[in-house]
Amino acid sequence: MCDAACPYCLGMAETKRNPPWTRDELLIALHYYLDHAGDYFSPTGEGVLELTVRISQVAKALGLTGSDTLRNANGVSMKLLNFRAHDPNHDTKGLSRGNKLEEVVWAEFADDPAELKKVVTSILNVTQAAKDGDAPVLPDDDLTEAPEGQLLTRVHRYRERNAAIVKRKKASYLRYHGHLCCEACGFDFQVAYGKRGEGFIECHHTRPVSELISGQTTKLADLVLLCANCHRMIHASRPWWTVEKLREALRQQS
Repeated sequence: MCDAACPYCLGMAETKRNPPWTRDELLIALHYYLDHAGDYFSPTGEGVLELTVRISQVAKALGLTGSDTLRNANGVSMKLLNFRAHDPNHDTKGLSRGNKLEEVVWAEFADDPAELKKVVTSILNVTQAAKDGDAPVLPDDDLTEAPEGQLLTRVHRYRERNAAIVKRKKASYLRYHGHLCCEACGFDFQVAYGKRGEGFIECHHTRPVSELISGQTTKLADLVLLCANCHRMIHASRPWWTVEKLREALRQQS
């Protein structure tokens, strides 16, 4: 048995394992795969090497850390080959070490390359903003991230919580309606809780996550006022509900 101070054992203990691939990274990889489905995805190929740089930048923007092999060309090449297990146009079944998220991402986006391209473009824009030191911090909550990944969820939630635009939205709604209430269920915090509930309401950003571009101005028309329950139901699981879907669900329960 090795001594507790054995340099080899200490080195093994300090070795960091690479974190699992995220949706954001898989979407970048899937977009490349669909555009190069006939490629061999060699880890020494120029395309795979360029893709590795992009994915590494996304991983960094997400704050992922690991070993020196985090998102190297060999790993990216294998991830691309894994998609073949889900590709009906390929005879080969891909590598056997794929994970469930690859299958989920394929099911959600493989048949809509135009939407996927839009999502990937937005992710890369946010990644560049993070590289420039101008990206929002992910709010500390447990809401399910959007199908488009964590980086675009950051932008979405940041805009929903931007104090200046939220204040303007509340003021605009108050001037027009005379009181603040949930635009889905009608709940009024001041009516329910008195003075303590005055001015209390949450904002939800209605624009599709894939259309959110870092640095782009949020318009009042992009926001709706929601009570905490309705807002949480929109974000409770994938895919996120639209406000119209939420209202429909409420009507069916009434």
